[in-house]
Amino acid sequence: MIKSKISVAVLFLLCLCWLPTLSLAKGKSHFTVEDSQYETRLVKWEGKDSVVDFNNIQELKDVKVIGEMAFEMNKYIKQVILPDNLLIIEKRAFNTCENLQTVKMPNTVRYIGNSAFNMDHQLELSVLPDSLQEIGEWTFWDCNKVCISVIPEHVSKIGRQAFTCCEGIKALVFKNQLEVINDRAFSGCKNLERIVFPNNLREISDFAFARCINLKGINLPASLQKIGYRAFENCESLLFVKYNSNPKVDSSAFMNCPISQEK
Repeated sequence: MIKSKISVAVLFLLCLCWLPTLSLAKGKSHFTVEDSQYETRLVKWEGKDSVVDFNNIQELKDVKVIGEMAFEMNKYIKQVILPDNLLIIEKRAFNTCENLQTVKMPNTVRYIGNSAFNMDHQLELSVLPDSLQEIGEWTFWDCNKVCISVIPEHVSKIGRQAFTCCEGIKALVFKNQLEVINDRAFSGCKNLERIVFPNNLREISDFAFARCINLKGINLPASLQKIGYRAFENCESLLFVKYNSNPKVDSSAFMNCPISQEK
């Protein structure tokens, strides 16, 4: 009997020791958050509010992670103000939110996951957080009102098709040290007219800027080593290309481009 009581007591103490590492799910009828020793995560939002301000909701103001599919296909939200210390927006978090117009991100966000804002056709986003380090694949795919002009300096990776068909983009200035612009990353950005490439760029991958029909000229950095398959295909206004190195250029890289001057 004594041994049994001791065993129960030991087990209870062990449970107490492990308790800080366990997650606790809690929430109201329209959202669920998960607290752990390391972070507070929004698991799911099912509200019908048109405006969601995390900083005005006690249970949400300390959220560090917007979880996978948290708002996916929510047809009610129009404006989202994310919490002041947010770090991560996981994949498909705001995927296909058909009426989402504005998202205010704090300058603490480090990562935006795959398809996080995919097909948000009404989203008007002009600035990315200075803190941003990585942009996933298809993150802003077919967000035709996204109009960013600067890639922040700490961004080390932009995934495939991250900004495909973002027709609101007119200029791109890479302030970062990005080495590879991935497949179709900016393809179909038909109003893109000007690009300032990063100084450390080694590769422009397949279809990276295909169908950027208003791009008129490009000045390629001295670091460039490779231009991939159909990288600038159907850039039908592209007249001028300036090389500052001798990169390996795929024979189809400038297919259907009316280039009249190369240096």
